[in-house]
Amino acid sequence: MSRHSRLSSAGLVGRQFQASPTASILLAVLVAVAAFAAVALPRAITALHTESLQQSMAAVAPRELDLTASTRDRPPVGPGESTLPEDVAAVWGSQAAQAEQIRDRLPEELRTVLGPPSAVVVGDPVVASTAEQGIGSTIFRVQPGFDPRLREHAELSEGEWPARFDGAVPGEEPMEVVLSVPVAERLEWAVGETRTLDFPTGRVPAVVTGTYTAIDPADPFWSHVPTALRANREQVGLSPPIITGVAMFDPSSWETVQSVSLPIELQVWFPLEYGEVGADQVSTLIDQLGEVESRMEPLDQSAETLSFRTADSITFRSGLRDVLIQARSEAVAVDAVLATVASGPIGVTIAVLVLGALVVFERRRTGLELAAARGGSTGQLRTVLGAEGAIIGLPALLVGGIAGTLVLPAQTGAGGWWLAAAFALAPGVLLAASAGQLSPLRRARVDLGGVPARGRWIAELAVTLVAATAVVLLFRRGLSSTDAAGPASVDPLLAAVPLLLALVVCVVVLRVYPLPLRRLVTVLERRRSLVAFLGAARALRDPSAGLVPVLAVVVGVAVAVFSAVLLGTVRGGIEASAAVQVGADVQLHAGPMTTAQLDELRAIDGVEAIAPVYSTGSAPLEVDGQRRPTTVVVVDVAEMTAVQEGRSGVLPLPAALGAGDADDRPVPVLASGALAERLAGGDRVRLDGQEIDVVEGVTAETAFTPRRDWLLVDRSKARPFTDTLVPRTVLIRVAPDASADAIADAAVAVAGDGATADTPDSLADSLSASPAARGLMIALAIAIVLTSLATALAIVLTLVVGRPARERLLPLLSTLGLRRREERALVAWEIGPVVVAAVVAGAALGMLLPVVVLPAINIAAFTGAIVQPPISIDPLLVGGVLAGAIAVSGIGAWVAASIGGRVDAARALRKEEES
Repeated sequence: MSRHSRLSSAGLVGRQFQASPTASILLAVLVAVAAFAAVALPRAITALHTESLQQSMAAVAPRELDLTASTRDRPPVGPGESTLPEDVAAVWGSQAAQAEQIRDRLPEELRTVLGPPSAVVVGDPVVASTAEQGIGSTIFRVQPGFDPRLREHAELSEGEWPARFDGAVPGEEPMEVVLSVPVAERLEWAVGETRTLDFPTGRVPAVVTGTYTAIDPADPFWSHVPTALRANREQVGLSPPIITGVAMFDPSSWETVQSVSLPIELQVWFPLEYGEVGADQVSTLIDQLGEVESRMEPLDQSAETLSFRTADSITFRSGLRDVLIQARSEAVAVDAVLATVASGPIGVTIAVLVLGALVVFERRRTGLELAAARGGSTGQLRTVLGAEGAIIGLPALLVGGIAGTLVLPAQTGAGGWWLAAAFALAPGVLLAASAGQLSPLRRARVDLGGVPARGRWIAELAVTLVAATAVVLLFRRGLSSTDAAGPASVDPLLAAVPLLLALVVCVVVLRVYPLPLRRLVTVLERRRSLVAFLGAARALRDPSAGLVPVLAVVVGVAVAVFSAVLLGTVRGGIEASAAVQVGADVQLHAGPMTTAQLDELRAIDGVEAIAPVYSTGSAPLEVDGQRRPTTVVVVDVAEMTAVQEGRSGVLPLPAALGAGDADDRPVPVLASGALAERLAGGDRVRLDGQEIDVVEGVTAETAFTPRRDWLLVDRSKARPFTDTLVPRTVLIRVAPDASADAIADAAVAVAGDGATADTPDSLADSLSASPAARGLMIALAIAIVLTSLATALAIVLTLVVGRPARERLLPLLSTLGLRRREERALVAWEIGPVVVAAVVAGAALGMLLPVVVLPAINIAAFTGAIVQPPISIDPLLVGGVLAGAIAVSGIGAWVAASIGGRVDAARALRKEEES
């Protein structure tokens, strides 16, 4: 490069840039970090939603999620194109082919998450009697089962697969069946043994030709025929136990057995492929499931039928839609909270980028002013600054964005990239806009320049009015929700309110803090101390902190305090929800409990009382001629009252439920709140044909059933609605000096295999470990840390921006005897008063935000409850977070005050003369 080019305007600017690259590198790092967060955060949220959805689906029995059609009519029989073996296809081929045709008609997105169709026929139980069976002995029953694809799910353990049955019922030709190994053991039916099956049309012998085991016991297929792998045991009072299991016939036998007058259930289903369902598909799948469930699928009846009815159409249902709607509700709540919290860090990030650009500009000021003095136009200087901003921002965008995609490869939209691009363009825009501040001939005092008084008042009034309008709209709207058919999205109003309120608080701080500071200057000028007076005067006349650093401090402290309050609210809500859902000191879940087992539970040392939930079955509820199944909960009101006495949040059980005789009509019932409202408008309300009287409607949660709609009846009045009162859930009251965990372990031992027990503490731990709650807590912790660090960085950058003025002043004061310690005190005075005011205002805003925004967010989605938890303030948590924010702000000011060393007086005088 020639000497002439090195002394040109561009050459001088270039040399200036090369001489001070640190500020530009720092700004590039800030952009890269902001771009990484902007790209990675949406991906992390999508991954969180998918994990939460997968966990929700895993908690539900596969039978409930599969797209299933069930009917009491016979399936169509006959040959058809299928992948079944030839002999089976001759009977089941038509049904299999029609199921494939139905699958082809499903909407594409839904079809991609469903597997190939399956079908099974299971008959009602028939007694399998033995010659030795007498009065009072165990009753063995089997359900005749026909599965065209049994051999794809099971493998022989002993014996042979059964042969086709072509005999008559009643008749002498034995039916051949296979049993699973566990069912054969419970039925005490050995391979080769013959028993008599008591069909409604007559008796016929049956022989077990073999036993089988499941190839994969966890295969969702078995949830559709659970008694094929595990026999069911029932015992009512002192009556003999009843053991029931599925006995599988050769599937081609159905052509003969279908004429037997035996009630059956035909199930056709498309299994859900859990791993194929992602959070981005939720809204589409909800719509498509609603469409499929609203139509009937016709079936071909070309095969000849006898005296029985063959299904001419079927309707598919799936509990997946309810799970998806609930998952979307949780996702909306998560997005609402994260958007509310993220608006703070985004505001602080913008503030830090503005300050970083100012640092770069101040480092370039001398060279740029020299270039302007040599004839450089404002346009040329803007171009130079804009080019440096682009060089800083664009590579940082690529580095940060690509890192975000590599760290979290989840699929998401381009919204994060757009935000990252805005961060990347910010340095160029800010630096180019700063060119108008170049003034090589004079330095202006901050308090004498800036926005005219009238313009400032107008801007401040506008911000205040917009914030007030947003808050009013938020309160009038109430809890934000997503329609069942609408997509989940971030609520812009909810996300904007915290930042708008922060701007209002900044306006208040910048208007109010000079008032006491002006009074302090008046007091200090009468004293002999130079440092205090000079520091207060400089803080008033030429403050380093303007709107940008004040916004950073206010938002940083407010987000930290708000996050702490939200954490305490969620934690308190989880604990309260766990206590309500357990409903006692211990809640036991098991298979059907016998009277003897209940007596053993009462006899456990440390158990004061138990209250079984005798039934949570379904019964038809008729309202003005319209029937729909409803969950009926049966408890003993006296027993449940004894167990729950003294507990808060339990379901109130009016004594009227158990009063009167068992034959009283109408039957008194307790109803869930939503169901009670619907029943209140009905003129004729009957439950399973019996007239009922709703004693009370309750909106509270219940420990008896997770369903939202239910009716509760006392055990003494339950016989019209159910004949079987076999408890599977037992609530246990523990003595004050006993351990609930120890009682839970003892209760599980009494209940046997498959039993589980919850205490309020164990359930609270489980709820806290859910993806939604865990993700929220991690996000809030990250928000607290990041905003605190960004606040400290903003303070550092603010003092770095004001460093040139100090480099002119402090060396001159040092010649007059100012010591190093006093220099630090002067630096602290530059930003101390406004930071103190901003911290106080930020803490107040952090306490106000929960009151404003939490009523609009479904916090119950994080707690497992159905009602909003009250705002809970943990003084230790909030105090610790606030102390940490103050400490971080103080450390940031101390670090900034320590940056750089002394500047000699001669150099300071030369700088002052040059300016």
